[in-house]
Amino acid sequence: MIASPEFAAAERELATALTIFNSARGALDTSLTQLGAREGAADRLIHHADEYGIDHTVIVLAKTPNTFEFTTTVPSTALPAIQTQLEAAYDAMHRVDLAMANRENLVRKGKPTHAKAILIGDKPYIFDFKADTLRNRDSGETVKADAHLVDTDSDGPSGKREQERDR
Repeated sequence: MIASPEFAAAERELATALTIFNSARGALDTSLTQLGAREGAADRLIHHADEYGIDHTVIVLAKTPNTFEFTTTVPSTALPAIQTQLEAAYDAMHRVDLAMANRENLVRKGKPTHAKAILIGDKPYIFDFKADTLRNRDSGETVKADAHLVDTDSDGPSGKREQERDR
């Protein structure tokens, strides 16, 4: 790669961010496992929180734990600790994303043709929108991405109706 103090600092930040995330995710996973969660529950909660917010995720966990593949209800007394651990993992995940983006941007400064990668499960993947695939930068393995195009040109269904009315 490139040798510069800025890049070395970015590499250290990424390594630190990953360590913090893995620790936070591990703590959440341990707590969830003790409550009867199936394997992968921590990741499901983190990703749900990323999509819908932490508060909503905790509400869903309390009301319908089977959404996250729990076989039993989650005691209300456990929810505050789970929320705190989920917040830590969520924040750490975003720190990893920012550190990875910074690292990739630094590489592109020296090599503009460098394809930016994202981290999925601690592994760098390059997303190919046209092929709808993810390629592992290290191993070369390619998997289907199953990405969905999101319409950002309208304000959702009501915005679309407004556009149609103006025609």
